[in-house]
Amino acid sequence: MKRNVVAIIGSAGEISESVRRSAEALALALADRGFDLVSGGMDGVMRAVARGHGLSQRATNLIHIEPGWGRAWERNPYPAAVVRTELGAMRNHLVVRSADLVVAVAGGAGTLSELAIAWQEGKPVAALRGTGGWSERFADSVLDQREPMPVVGCDIVAEVVDWATRMRPVGVYGGRLNRDFYPLEVPVLHRVHDGILDDNHRIQLRFGMSIAKTEVVRRLHDLSRQVEDWNREHRASTVALVTFDDGWRDALLLAETFERLPLLCPTIFPSEGHFADPPHPLPLQRLYSYCAKRGCDPEDDVAFGPATRSGLKDMPEAAQHAALDALGVDPMEGTEFLLTAGEIEKLRSVGWVVASHGHMHEYLERRDMLREELEHLSISVERRGHMPWLAWPEGIWSARSWSDARAAGFRIQFGLEPSPVEQQFEGLVMRTVWR
Repeated sequence: MKRNVVAIIGSAGEISESVRRSAEALALALADRGFDLVSGGMDGVMRAVARGHGLSQRATNLIHIEPGWGRAWERNPYPAAVVRTELGAMRNHLVVRSADLVVAVAGGAGTLSELAIAWQEGKPVAALRGTGGWSERFADSVLDQREPMPVVGCDIVAEVVDWATRMRPVGVYGGRLNRDFYPLEVPVLHRVHDGILDDNHRIQLRFGMSIAKTEVVRRLHDLSRQVEDWNREHRASTVALVTFDDGWRDALLLAETFERLPLLCPTIFPSEGHFADPPHPLPLQRLYSYCAKRGCDPEDDVAFGPATRSGLKDMPEAAQHAALDALGVDPMEGTEFLLTAGEIEKLRSVGWVVASHGHMHEYLERRDMLREELEHLSISVERRGHMPWLAWPEGIWSARSWSDARAAGFRIQFGLEPSPVEQQFEGLVMRTVWR
């Protein structure tokens, strides 16, 4: 996932003090809201943008796409990632195409060309009034009839920032790492049934972990329509993530549905046990299957003692398995319900994203060596060619565990609503269980 990017275009060369201050304030405010910025890398408005970005305390990116005219580092000495194109005015296309939103401040012939490109490319465009140039002339105007929405005219910097935030809201994603993804909903599914409930499904339905296929398909079609409408309104091209935790084989029931809904991106989070042959079940999967075959209640503390469903969740995974072993539960109980490594690979080959549900299915934030363990996990994920995304078991994490996972290479992490932590950490995706 990448942050949303705003291109700030405007006059090169000498600019007035008021325009300079406006461009600096605009860059600072957008960076403070978590947007990455791109500009043409020269002087004038572009230099003011770089200075304003540098005043922000937020860790966002500034990219200069330079035309190759002379010693650009003298004309714009502030820190930025630099793309030296040597393309002259042709680099205007790159500035616009690299951005999700475009904001014009003042502007001469170069800005005019960038406004025209943005208009032709269907990019949302705003212009800061009171700065003169082409920004002033095109505010609240349409350039031609190909787009019904005019360039949005804004009187002050705050209006521009509010417009950018409406066009690219944070939503369920921490920070603004939703450039490619629909920002308003990320569902998570566990088990799916086709209307005929076996005993295993009845147990999991009791705990809100199973849902009818017909209901899921209905919701998926609704979600796809919502994404289509949102993309049209915001001139975006996002897809919605639909996630599956624990690697249940039921996901295969929806494979054909996802083939028909390209605006949805199915993502599975299997545990490491799925890559054994045969796959190794999680402790709770063993317990559910054992209870289904014997008519037991997973929360019966008389029958299971500390190894009830609730009790197991509070133990380390190794202790969970040991407790079930002591009760005589088959170590491979429940494997028939799990995706195999081959089935996971087949799903990936048709466009499913495969990520990780962690190396242990327990409250990982309690582990003393979590960062080192997650570093080993991230290497395994990379070797398999899977996505370095992590879904926290039970949706539980802490500030420390988030930091450990981020340092280990899991820049995108997935939790569950309700959040166990009030703060919204960058790159943390909040999901809602579909029941």
